[in-house]
Amino acid sequence: MNGKKGDDPILDIVHWNEPCFSPEIDSLIAEIVKLGGRDDLTRKFNLFSPPDFPQFEKSLREIRDNLKTDRKERGWEL
Repeated sequence: MNGKKGDDPILDIVHWNEPCFSPEIDSLIAEIVKLGGRDDLTRKFNLFSPPDFPQFEKSLREIRDNLKTDRKERGWEL
């Protein structure tokens, strides 16, 4: 893995265990990455300038829920 703390909010959260946004948003991002949704995050958001936190959290929950549904349908054990 390349980079250092502060280079990438996703890596800061999932690799460095550094808080970036709020505990809930950071947790959702980590869960999305664990479900294989890192590309979804980078396509949908500029994480260096995220939307307001309530909308951001809502959007992250939708992504997470969609990924969970998809993974369960594909036979992943969650």
